[in-house]
Amino acid sequence: MSDTIVAISTPRGFGGIGVIRLSGDKALELAEKIFNKRIEMPRYAYYGAISIEGTPIDTGIVIYYKKPHSYTGEDVVEISMHGGIKNLEMVLNYLISLGARLAEKGEFTRRAVENGKMDIFEANAVIELIEAKTEKGVLLASSRLFGKLSKAVMSIRNKILEVNSHIEATIDFPMDVEEIPEETLRQSLHEIRDSIEKLLSTYKDSRVVIDGVRIAIVGKPNVGKSTLLNALLKFERAIVSEIPGTTRDTIEEMINFYGFPVKIIDTAGIRESEDIIEKMGVERSKHAIETSDLILFVFDASTPLQEDDLELVRFTEGKMRIIVLNKSDLPKALTKEELSKLFPNEPIIEISALLREGIDEVESEIKNKLLNIDVDSILVSNKVEHDLLSKALTHVNNAIKNLETGTLDLVSEELREAIETLSDVSGENIGENVLNAIFERFCIGK
Repeated sequence: MSDTIVAISTPRGFGGIGVIRLSGDKALELAEKIFNKRIEMPRYAYYGAISIEGTPIDTGIVIYYKKPHSYTGEDVVEISMHGGIKNLEMVLNYLISLGARLAEKGEFTRRAVENGKMDIFEANAVIELIEAKTEKGVLLASSRLFGKLSKAVMSIRNKILEVNSHIEATIDFPMDVEEIPEETLRQSLHEIRDSIEKLLSTYKDSRVVIDGVRIAIVGKPNVGKSTLLNALLKFERAIVSEIPGTTRDTIEEMINFYGFPVKIIDTAGIRESEDIIEKMGVERSKHAIETSDLILFVFDASTPLQEDDLELVRFTEGKMRIIVLNKSDLPKALTKEELSKLFPNEPIIEISALLREGIDEVESEIKNKLLNIDVDSILVSNKVEHDLLSKALTHVNNAIKNLETGTLDLVSEELREAIETLSDVSGENIGENVLNAIFERFCIGK
């Protein structure tokens, strides 16, 4: 008999509805102790009074899901009440006093995995769906929630199983089973290796969809960095002034950019200064440059190149850059042709951030450099999955090496390890450490 867990499954606060969820062998029994109606039919919405020790507290709707046809695979009851804070807490505490246990983080979903209602890919997708910052993040999570990655991994696992079964049969029954030609076996193993590598190659793009990218706007003081930030954000976030050094600290904003989460950082102009605060801002700017995925390097078209510009050119070498020649509405003292000598193989875009001219071209170039990603092709998006698939790949590579020495026993041993690893991934034999790594991100009630 499993203990019965309980939690408030909706966010804490005031709203139209608040939901308390019970899961376990006594879920129905406990629900009936606080409800004024007998709950007889599964998946039927009962409306009535919710009471504590006979005193009505609220009205609500109670739905019973009989095992195994529930989210967790156990008996589940969901109680929908008015979305207050205290009324939900009172009912929750009363259910605990009746014998339920407060659920741990992610325990409802963890029980669903342990009871075979979903695999760990789908469990990861649940938290990714909840945490998604943009539409593309939702689409990525939903494709995984509906089993896209699960099917791909099971296909690979079944292929390994098929190959290894034939190898083991030839070892155990050499007189009865025809041996696989070595070249055929080598080709099959290479195809399996390539399939796993293809899955793993999508991990990097998935982090862009989920975590986003960082873009630092860089340039000497008074080149129009803050004006460009405001133009990209589509609202006035940074103070703009003709006085050099107005921005004395980094300013960061996250935006939804073509469906991707993008953090844009307006940096303080990097220059020598005796001002302690300005020096701290310069250090933070340098850190922003070092940790960003892309640099928007801004120059002032109305001012000739200066040593401050050249110092930044050297400091940003090796970073992905888009060169922005700002203040194109003013008389030119610096041209695109001059900059092309410094940046022969990098895009140079002329803009007027003040007049919002050329901003579309900057946005398009950002998209081409960082966000040219096909979300539909992404499958692996979680470090736990990546590590387990990498482990399976290591076993397959070892099997290929062992094949070259002609030791089929060792080939088979490595393939068995790969099958075992992919069984861990698919949820058939999940270790405690893997489960802990997945559910540490979940909230109580999910």
